[in-house]
Amino acid sequence: MPELTADDGVSLHYEEWGDTEAPAVVLLHGFTSDLRMWKAHAEALAEEYRVVAIDLRAHGASGAPEAIESYTMERYAEDVRQLLAALNIDLCALVGCSFGGMVALQVAISAPDLVAALVLTDTSPAYASDRYDDEFRRREARLVEQERVVEAFGTAELGKRVAATVKDTFLAEALRRRYASMTREGYLGAARVRRERPDLTGRLRELTMPVLICTGDADPVRSAADVMLLELPEARFVLFRDCGHGVPSLRPESFLEVLAAFLHDVEDGRPLAGAFTV
Repeated sequence: MPELTADDGVSLHYEEWGDTEAPAVVLLHGFTSDLRMWKAHAEALAEEYRVVAIDLRAHGASGAPEAIESYTMERYAEDVRQLLAALNIDLCALVGCSFGGMVALQVAISAPDLVAALVLTDTSPAYASDRYDDEFRRREARLVEQERVVEAFGTAELGKRVAATVKDTFLAEALRRRYASMTREGYLGAARVRRERPDLTGRLRELTMPVLICTGDADPVRSAADVMLLELPEARFVLFRDCGHGVPSLRPESFLEVLAAFLHDVEDGRPLAGAFTV
């Protein structure tokens, strides 16, 4: 199991696919998820690219330090930068989903020379904004309530409660295990990062690399994607029909097609701007 030890001593698990001499695509998963969400995408992309996926700290097989100070958005971005350096990746297409999109955006802002293209799906540039809609705010309120459950009773209890809302027994059990596998400190640390991260909305126009923004039409985070598009008029925007939060997982084949087309257009120097629905 490949691991990198970050400079603060935290072990970071990652996986690689494809030719190490090919252009690199780096995949960042969402909150409470892990790199396994990208397995099918990685295997398909590996036909053309070197693909790397990481378990962000406190997730999957990576370490989860107990100290709350070990969790900041800049620390998550630094973990990604250190992994790229360890793998001798000087330039990559960086793809982030939800929380992974927040980390990807921080990397692109703080270390733009590492990012040849940026893909932001199901994510937001800030925790709060008066331009976000009520659906966004209600989702964040639910996440705060879940944080309180973990503070009081631990991640296993939250996993039981989340699983109880899912009719599919197989999926419910997977969710229960996913939450229970996280430590209390790791969950609360990552949740704190989501809430206390820098507001990068005003810095979006600093981005000079090609950007792809994806969202589902039923995603409660969609209004944040609309805000990003207003700030990045040259970006490509893709709206996925009948899709909630987590486009890569809910519409994996369509997302892969959109991602591959974007990467090919970047490589070939074709026009990128435009809004599309799939």
